[in-house]
Amino acid sequence: MRVAFRTGWVLAACLWTVAAVATEADRIRIKLDASEAEQVLAIVAKHQQGRAVTDADWSALFATEPYRRLKMREAAMHRSFTDDEFRKFVLSDELEHQYEQLSRTLAAWKNADMRASGMRILPYLPAEAAIHVKVFPEIKPKHNSFVFDTDTDPAIFLYLDPKVSPEEFANTVSHEMHHIGLSSTDKIYEKKIEELSPGGRKAAEWMGAFGEGEAVLAAAGGPDASPQQHSRPDVQANWARGMSTFNEDLETLNQFFLDVVKGRLQADAADRKAYTFFGDIQGPWYTVGYRMAVLVEKRYGRQALIECMLDRRLLLVRYNQAAQEINASGRDHLALWSSEVLKAVQANTGTLQSD
Repeated sequence: MRVAFRTGWVLAACLWTVAAVATEADRIRIKLDASEAEQVLAIVAKHQQGRAVTDADWSALFATEPYRRLKMREAAMHRSFTDDEFRKFVLSDELEHQYEQLSRTLAAWKNADMRASGMRILPYLPAEAAIHVKVFPEIKPKHNSFVFDTDTDPAIFLYLDPKVSPEEFANTVSHEMHHIGLSSTDKIYEKKIEELSPGGRKAAEWMGAFGEGEAVLAAAGGPDASPQQHSRPDVQANWARGMSTFNEDLETLNQFFLDVVKGRLQADAADRKAYTFFGDIQGPWYTVGYRMAVLVEKRYGRQALIECMLDRRLLLVRYNQAAQEINASGRDHLALWSSEVLKAVQANTGTLQSD
């Protein structure tokens, strides 16, 4: 009987492991499409060799999904982006001089374990979240990486940069995958805030932008890890400035939310103002969001932080609770979110115990 019991327990454990692995496999589905970068490099190579670049070459480039969707994204951002402008960029001396470096970088990125980058941030996502995404390494004029079309066909655009170290590349991919995973739960949050007033709903929607800071924390691997240890000096310096101006930045964002809930900023005007907080490198959505997330996790535990990802208003509530304790102890003085903002978005003000 003892042997049979032990055998049954081992079999059950194995079945549980297989089920867990299957669930994880279903949560992370990644398709890498490097066709835009490959076509750009093929054209640059022909140009270097003095061979004619034909209409067929350009048509092959412009037909790639990464190129077509990059063009759609730039149009959505109201930025100029035409085929003629891109032709000039591809045939520029700058790109020709980078050909060898870009080729080596693309080969390395195509062999990178992007699934591992997704697995790395699963502990910082709700159980309901999934990472189903296309990844596009891109050679393009703007040197930025971003996510796009998260509602219908999620994609991560990664600027192909030879100066990026393997560690920084892995961190960037994990950061963007956290966005994809969290965006898969957007409908849950939208349901929670659909009955708010127009101003309250707009403010609550933009509270989701603190996901930038949560993604920084997730990509770092925890609140005790240095979030910018693999970043370049300019990014590290920018981050240090953001940490030093945390209180001022929180108060600026608090005023933004007040202006939105009071109707002083509406619709497109509110969105334009909110976009400025992304910053040229990493603005307050990153730095304020990160510091709030760290404080909440350290005080109440990771599960409490993950609950804030399903209801983005809770991050502000739980930060306030933890910050008030710190302020009362005299250890620091942290800026707080106004009760008027929290009331307008109908944030739950229930208290928590430490983890």
